Amino acid sequence: MFCLAALTCSVLVGQAGPSERQTVDAAAARRGRQIYTQYCINCHGALAKGTADGPDLIRSALVLRDRLGNELVPALKRLPGHKADLSSAQVVDITHFLKEQVEATAKDRNADEPPNVLTGNAEAGRAYFNGAGGCARCHAATGDLAGIGRRFKDAVDLQQRFLFPRATKPATVAVTAADGTAVKGQLVRIDDFNVSLRTAVGEYREFVRGANVNVEVDDPLARHHELLDVYTDQDIHNVVRYLESLK
Repeated sequence: MFCLAALTCSVLVGQAGPSERQTVDAAAARRGRQIYTQYCINCHGALAKGTADGPDLIRSALVLRDRLGNELVPALKRLPGHKADLSSAQVVDITHFLKEQVEATAKDRNADEPPNVLTGNAEAGRAYFNGAGGCARCHAATGDLAGIGRRFKDAVDLQQRFLFPRATKPATVAVTAADGTAVKGQLVRIDDFNVSLRTAVGEYREFVRGANVNVEVDDPLARHHELLDVYTDQDIHNVVRYLESLK
């Protein structure tokens, strides 16, 4: 009993207390933004202020109470539809990003006023959509995007959905191992070192990547991800203005 009590005390001393403010680490916040963009942005928004599909994290009591993941880690494991297998380091990085957003909002005199993202030229956006952007290869203003300007009351949400669209079908992957074994299935996770998938019968498989392991990913959103490194700010403003005009 004494040992358990002593251990508990030592753990509590090592953690940030409820009234101790978490100091934002800028480098960690940048990493956290990347993780947030990959897993959280569709539901919680580019500014973490929520969307129709997810709550505002800036005003979340859980986020405000959190210190270096002590609230966020159990919440991610408890809530359905969340990325429960993030590492502790990744969650800590996300907390730095969220704290950074909270502080930025607190400093903003017009925190309830969304930024104006409709500063582009609609005709230039149309030209980019049909030309250099290659958007018209998969989308049509009179087809899947008809009336999209009416679907989003907030242009910030429209911009977010344009930059980070939701997949209509999951990414798949085909792996050929060094011994020639070929396995296909729904992509679970991929990085520079490992790739994991779930086969059609629900079997989970994981492979260590290497020179003798061939990995072919079929991601419906691959082109969107590539364009994130290509767009200029002006391209984004122009396309968003064009999409907003489709009413």
